[in-house]
Amino acid sequence: MFDLHSIISVLPSEVYASAEENLDPDRLWEIRLRAGKPVSVWYGGKEYFLTRTGLSVSASTALCVGPDDVRASVLGASEHSVYAYSDDINRGYITLYGGVRMGICGEVVTDDGKIMTVKNFSSVSIRIPHEIPDISRCIMPDIVDDVRNILVLAPPGGGKTTVLRDLARRLSDEGHRNVLIADERAEIACCRRGEPGMDVGMRTDVITGCGKRHAFECAMRSVRPDVIITDELFGEEDARIVKEAAGCGIAVVASAHAADRHSFAARKLFAALGGVMDEYAFLSRGENGLTAKVVAAAEYDG
Repeated sequence: MFDLHSIISVLPSEVYASAEENLDPDRLWEIRLRAGKPVSVWYGGKEYFLTRTGLSVSASTALCVGPDDVRASVLGASEHSVYAYSDDINRGYITLYGGVRMGICGEVVTDDGKIMTVKNFSSVSIRIPHEIPDISRCIMPDIVDDVRNILVLAPPGGGKTTVLRDLARRLSDEGHRNVLIADERAEIACCRRGEPGMDVGMRTDVITGCGKRHAFECAMRSVRPDVIITDELFGEEDARIVKEAAGCGIAVVASAHAADRHSFAARKLFAALGGVMDEYAFLSRGENGLTAKVVAAAEYDG
């Protein structure tokens, strides 16, 4: 369970005091600090503004933060050594203890196209990861007997990573399979200093902080996974990597952004995958929580 105290060092004192007094950590998904603007939170599936006494749909009484508050948050996240975390910051985020992820925006300094540093931090987005046991049963109710190549699709914030996290745990613990998480942005296992912040299963290995090509090649050469789970597929290169793994007899479970089956069919990724996926699972949120419409590849017509 997420402990709000674990991020006390990255929140301005007034923001932390209000969050601790008024918010249920189990319903908190995101806190956004923007320089010169009101503090917003994603809470219980809706956006609110944070006030001294709780939540409001109006920004008029919200707590506000300045540039110094945003910079202090980044300093707190980097344990007061921005240089030590420069590689992470240049990639746009820092992973805190417990898998909490801080996305960072600011002025990017480049040299001949290479990112050298980020300065003048303008905002941070503190995303709270959640473990929801068995949430993936909406896709794979009988995970022990049948492992397939599956692409999980939803808009941003649609629950893809939460489902992948639970799939890793169940494939590992219930399915007794070796799972490799190619965690390019440290979002699934939420590793910090090599230790997963989330329960992803006892038979699960994690490669993080690198591109999918390197992670998949390492896995296929030396880790011997039965299943590779990876985050956001984007273009043709990612599709080629997935095809290579599947061609080696390794099941691949991945995610991608799409509002629905029609919008996904219009993406180049759909054509690039070339039928390697056995099923497409489209997630949606409703009154009864997260549900999935699973479409077999043979039936998919866009």
